[in-house]
Amino acid sequence: MGVITQLDLTPPPSLPPPLGQVVAEYWIEGATAAAYPVTAGQYIQIVDVNGCQCSDLVVFTGDRHTEELDATVTRTLNGLSMPVAGLHGKYFSQQMQPLLEVIQDTCNRHDQFLLACTARYYEDLGYPGHPSCSDNFNQVLRPYGIAPRPGWSAINFFYNTAVDREGAIAGTESWSRPGDYVLLQAQRDLLCASSSCADDIDPVNGWQPTPILVRIYEAQENFPLAIGRRASATAPVRLTQPSAFTARIQQLTHNLVEYNGYWVPNSFTNRGIQAEYWALRAGAVLIDLSALRKFDVIGADAFSLLQFSFSRDLNKLKVGQSAYGCLLTPHGGIVDDGIVFCLSATHYRYVGNCDSDGEWLERVAGQSGFNVEIQPCSDRLHNLAIQGPLSRQILRSLTQFDPSFAPSTIDDLPYFHFATATIATIPVLISRTGYTGELGYELFIHPQHGAALWDALMAAGAPVGLQPMGMLALDRARIEAGLLAAGREFDDLTSPYQAGIGWAVALKKPDFIGKAALEKIRAHPPTVTVGLVLDGNEVATGGQCVHPIAERWRAGTITSATFSPILNRSIAIAQLVPAYAELGTVLEVGWVDGIKRRVNATVGSLAAYDPTKSRVRA
Repeated sequence: MGVITQLDLTPPPSLPPPLGQVVAEYWIEGATAAAYPVTAGQYIQIVDVNGCQCSDLVVFTGDRHTEELDATVTRTLNGLSMPVAGLHGKYFSQQMQPLLEVIQDTCNRHDQFLLACTARYYEDLGYPGHPSCSDNFNQVLRPYGIAPRPGWSAINFFYNTAVDREGAIAGTESWSRPGDYVLLQAQRDLLCASSSCADDIDPVNGWQPTPILVRIYEAQENFPLAIGRRASATAPVRLTQPSAFTARIQQLTHNLVEYNGYWVPNSFTNRGIQAEYWALRAGAVLIDLSALRKFDVIGADAFSLLQFSFSRDLNKLKVGQSAYGCLLTPHGGIVDDGIVFCLSATHYRYVGNCDSDGEWLERVAGQSGFNVEIQPCSDRLHNLAIQGPLSRQILRSLTQFDPSFAPSTIDDLPYFHFATATIATIPVLISRTGYTGELGYELFIHPQHGAALWDALMAAGAPVGLQPMGMLALDRARIEAGLLAAGREFDDLTSPYQAGIGWAVALKKPDFIGKAALEKIRAHPPTVTVGLVLDGNEVATGGQCVHPIAERWRAGTITSATFSPILNRSIAIAQLVPAYAELGTVLEVGWVDGIKRRVNATVGSLAAYDPTKSRVRA
């Protein structure tokens, strides 16, 4: 067993700098463990020094350390029936008291409450006497009067575990990189024990146990909640950040979730998804869409680059106009969908979902010799959508348009056009676009004006019931409108003809990425995207199978589903083989195993709500 020592050495260069004032620091050599006290409010940072190294954590509190972290209570209070990959927001004791809150995580791949490795595990695999984390915990906890156990239930940080649909568990090499960490805050006075996992007989630690560093920070520190994301394999970690509107949103709800590197509201306190949804359909709502990624494409070949990489024909685009389409792969798949804005003959803006969109455009430009500069501008342009039939009325009295743009009033701004203006003296770019199926606008501003814009709009909209709307209600609205979501309706193996946006491909363009592949796919797409209207009120889920009536084989798969209040029906978006995609075809959605229980569903248009788009074009 290794010797536990308190660090007195300069950390190696791979370690991240301290997040604040360190009050204690513990170095845990590979295949050893350490026990350490933490007082209520203090922060615990568990750092993977070299990367690809798991670290188990057990926690105790109360007199004689008799109260401890409990797997069943924690899962129950977090609404889960079994361990899953990832982390809970909070961890609880068997007395249902919170012990730890997760504040930051830069790895995003962990195990929740399987056993720390045991002597039995190694014996069963032919390694009797091999060190284990459970034995190491027994050693370091003995001085505190804690009885040994053959196996300790633990939070397994950096452990790359997966639980399949049958509950079987699999694990492989850790995803953590050098310097990745998890930051937790103690909710009570705690005794903690951390390990550097001793497993060197399979890939979970890269076959070589390496050190773990634990840093303790004082309770007076103020660390923001954040999750680390990497845009690509070589990109640095980026922590979740607030948008220009988060401060105002947090005054209205604490139900925020991480989305694409930003904190976004799921729903709003004392309102909820139903009220937010009906405010959209009958009045107007505000939606924070700052998590979208924006890239300025500038230079003599800006048009040529986008014409070559984007699915639409941009020859038809004039200054002040925008077009929806997608970036394409050579095999006809969708890199991402987004909107191109034409600001001038040498200046375009692409608004999509991913940081990697900019990397893709840069790669295409370099390979094709286009003279352009790709400038990420997401940090300078946050956007707030105002959507709903009363959105124009609210903006009418607030908006003054730039004289250099054609519209003189908000009523003159056509669909998929944009202009610069001021709203209550705040400079904005107004785009008549949205993601809800309603009349609406997106307002792009510098983040410094976020709070002022929010306040001005909420004040002006108060007489007509303007409300904020969260992601849950937005997802319901976009499914009703037949609008696509990345990772659900499309990915880089899905062509526009399969995703239901074949109309956004300009095959008459002389040349563009993926044209040859798309010409073949267009004639014989393997699947097509349709809308389904289900019998009954149950809501399907992504991944459920769709079958021909009374048949065992599949005709397709559900990609998104919701209950539509305005239609009073359960609806879904599905990808079907063309033979079963005709309007009016009756199919069956399979519940349970897809065989024992089924619900009839009828093929309809992709947009179950307002399929002619009359409302957004009003």
